[in-house]
Amino acid sequence: MTTKQAFKRVIKKLSAVRATLRNDEREALDNIIIEEVVAHKLTSKAANKAAGKAANKASEVSAHKMTSKAANKAAGKAANKASEVAAHKMTSKAANKAAGKAANKAAAKAT
Repeated sequence: MTTKQAFKRVIKKLSAVRATLRNDEREALDNIIIEEVVAHKLTSKAANKAAGKAANKASEVSAHKMTSKAANKAAGKAANKASEVAAHKMTSKAANKAAGKAANKAAAKAT
């Protein structure tokens, strides 16, 4: 559910609750809501502070951006690792030999 949909549903429910209240209770509810809105209003000082933090984060992100040189270096390292892994891959001959040794050890322990 999106925030916009949730907002609409809350407003609809608050309107239904408000309709069931007496006039003095409605006025009290309205005052509570207005006070909350004013208390959470974004001031220009807070907005400027938030904008400054966002700008700092953006510059930090761009500073850590991967360059084509770094990307090529990483790709080369990955290719070397892949060839090393392939060189250490167990062949069927080696697997059969290992299975035979394990079977022999198990048989020796059983006796």
